[in-house]
Amino acid sequence: MLSANHLDYMITDLALYRFYTSTTICLPDFGIICPLKNNLEVQYHDIDDANTLHSLQLHPHDFFVFQTGLPVTLIPDDMCIYLMIRLNPAFLLNLFSADRFSSLPVCHLASQFGAETLYAILNMSHLYVTNKEKNEFQIISNLYNTLDSFFPPVVPLKKSSHLRHSEKRKELILSYIENHIQDTSRQNETARALGLTPQYLSAWFQKNFDCTFSNYILNKKIEAVKLWLRYTSISKAEIAEQFHFKSVDILQNAMFQQCGMSLFQYRETFQKKETLSLPDSGNKLPLSPYYDELLSTNLTHTPFSTDIFPVEEDIHKISHKSVRYCPNSWRYLLNMGYAYQFNDNRMRIQLRKFQKEVHFKYGRICRLLDLTTLHSINHTTRYGFENIFLLLDDMFQLDLIPFIELGYKHAKIHFQFHETQILTMDEEVCSYYDKLIQILPDFLRACCNRYGIETVKLWEFSVYYDFIKEYEHLSTITFRQYMDYYQTIRSIIKSLVPEAKIGGADFNIFLPFELWEDKFRTLQDSQITMDFITINAYGGVMTDSEIHLSLDSDYMSNKIKEATRLINTYFPSIPVLITEFSFCYTSRNYLNDMIFSSCFLASFLIENMHLVKGMGYFTMSDLSVSYSDSWNLFFGGNGLFNYIGIPKPTYHIYKFFRELGTQIIGHSSDYLITTDSNYHFQALFINYVHINEEAAYDIHNKKLLDTPEQLFAHTTPQTLHIQIEQAVPGTYLFKTYTVNAFNGNILSYWAKCSSITHLSKQDYETFEQLAQPGINLYTKNVSSDELLDFTVHLEPLEVKLILIDYIEN
Repeated sequence: MLSANHLDYMITDLALYRFYTSTTICLPDFGIICPLKNNLEVQYHDIDDANTLHSLQLHPHDFFVFQTGLPVTLIPDDMCIYLMIRLNPAFLLNLFSADRFSSLPVCHLASQFGAETLYAILNMSHLYVTNKEKNEFQIISNLYNTLDSFFPPVVPLKKSSHLRHSEKRKELILSYIENHIQDTSRQNETARALGLTPQYLSAWFQKNFDCTFSNYILNKKIEAVKLWLRYTSISKAEIAEQFHFKSVDILQNAMFQQCGMSLFQYRETFQKKETLSLPDSGNKLPLSPYYDELLSTNLTHTPFSTDIFPVEEDIHKISHKSVRYCPNSWRYLLNMGYAYQFNDNRMRIQLRKFQKEVHFKYGRICRLLDLTTLHSINHTTRYGFENIFLLLDDMFQLDLIPFIELGYKHAKIHFQFHETQILTMDEEVCSYYDKLIQILPDFLRACCNRYGIETVKLWEFSVYYDFIKEYEHLSTITFRQYMDYYQTIRSIIKSLVPEAKIGGADFNIFLPFELWEDKFRTLQDSQITMDFITINAYGGVMTDSEIHLSLDSDYMSNKIKEATRLINTYFPSIPVLITEFSFCYTSRNYLNDMIFSSCFLASFLIENMHLVKGMGYFTMSDLSVSYSDSWNLFFGGNGLFNYIGIPKPTYHIYKFFRELGTQIIGHSSDYLITTDSNYHFQALFINYVHINEEAAYDIHNKKLLDTPEQLFAHTTPQTLHIQIEQAVPGTYLFKTYTVNAFNGNILSYWAKCSSITHLSKQDYETFEQLAQPGINLYTKNVSSDELLDFTVHLEPLEVKLILIDYIEN
């Protein structure tokens, strides 16, 4: 017997049919029919009144849902193509309550659906036909999204806030029984679960229903049994076992006493085997080019009628004449986090996974020298670096060059914009710098001895300064004191490793640029030398000492452009590094976990990666900002992984960028198209949607987690028509990877079970599979005109990577 979680238990069959004449079908399953081409008339008789004939006109992408044993006549308008999905009634009966099951509407119009429902069922169909074993997790997730729309929850009557105690108890008792109707439902067990005595429960049923507890349970079980007899073909013995009847005879007697019919007679009333009629398999569409086209991206992403989703199609001609180099600054600097966090092996595992799939050049690590140990040898204090070497050895094995941040930087977590908790000891800043300067020479000598000076000279060192604290008059160290410490640190490093690069100081873009200029002039007057300048970039806007997220979608890009121009004015030859960037200034905002973050990241990189030498996302893992009350799988941390290592949507953007070629041949705010030759092209597409005012001023955006669409400005799907010139004639394989609300993003699934704090291995693997981008393959031909054209449909907040490879002439 198949498991209730097995795909074949849920979906009996799914296929495309093409037919020209009317036909009648009657299924042993629940059926869903969706016309894809031309209209379809559906005729059926009322189940309770055979003389009443219903007739419905379905347009493309309307859905008709019909029950087990219901004869349905399908009358096509000319040649009709329709998708038919057959669902196991037993699966639905186990999934939904009797009330919700019986409230199923027969016809669902496309105009009543949002893009998410249409996309879910069409994408599910495509994945099912393409490779249902490989895509099982994604198919099931799309199926549940579809069923949530088809089986609307029964809305209970509004409850009075002044219910008497007896009414509340009645509701509690009946609700418990409804949810446990397939259990043995013994009186003692039920009473114990409800915190009552068996005697009270017995008397309560006698008073309220004029029957015993056992009779009430028996009547409820028979009502449920009727549904199973009506809609499924499960044997009488299996039903008896399922509802804990000791034998079929006992069930038979109970059924006869309640409705005067045997089990067989009741089932025959609704299911007549001689009337069952399956669709003619000869009308199934074969695996032909036409079939592939119907189940390609064009079906799963652009089939919706213009009456529902009006879109404008732009034609973009891409020519090799405008080729320019594709910068690699986006993977120059990986923010690994604080050094002490790598005592947690999960950080090391996530780092290995990230480097294997994306491969950054430098690994930025904070407070590395905090791992120094002290040893007393012959009454002399010696420094030990064994813990540091363990971490550095890991970095070298992963081909990462250390980017070591020096300076007094609190290890802290953010509750709100200005509410933090300090994790490190609250020691004097100057005292910290003094100890740092004392340890640094021995550390560098030990590193040169262990790794060789040729290796250490490639390292980069950044000396941090907290401009925020100075701006808020909370700093215990002035900028001039910082410059003195910077000079000393630079002198120590250069004396031992002359070719190493040293810079700083993490200027923050939401602080006034007048403050930047003041510091730049101070650096010039003091003749301070920096090998690079570091800046932090967040989407925060400071007004009257308050910070909120920016409502301007171009805010961060404009700030980076202004910052780099200002730096180049004062220091024209110094490289600029964005050491930290993220849209959310706080590391505790659910926007960080949403699909929004991936769209922002892709858009930001496309617009700004040519302006700077390197940029590092805020942090690699949510482990960097997790703490005692962050026990859910997601809590708004702005890492690329959640704290147990499941990739977030932003993680996939870095994987997408790694697939890009070395030359840019097409670029706009919506896409980036690259190539390595006339045989291979890579195209990244984004439909970015910015936040609205409610999201900008919400601290965490948690209250809108269940309705994330309310966080964003209103927008529509986007369709782009791309024409790449000078492509070699022949056949090209298109591989499309999609990150959107359904693919590469598990936040919506997690939100339904937010009480989860730990996962079994099997559950983890399920979530990890759901976190993967959607994948689709199809082919296109290029004729002698050397024009490779294709259409891309983008839902709001969606990113697609399309890899285009020449396969044959």
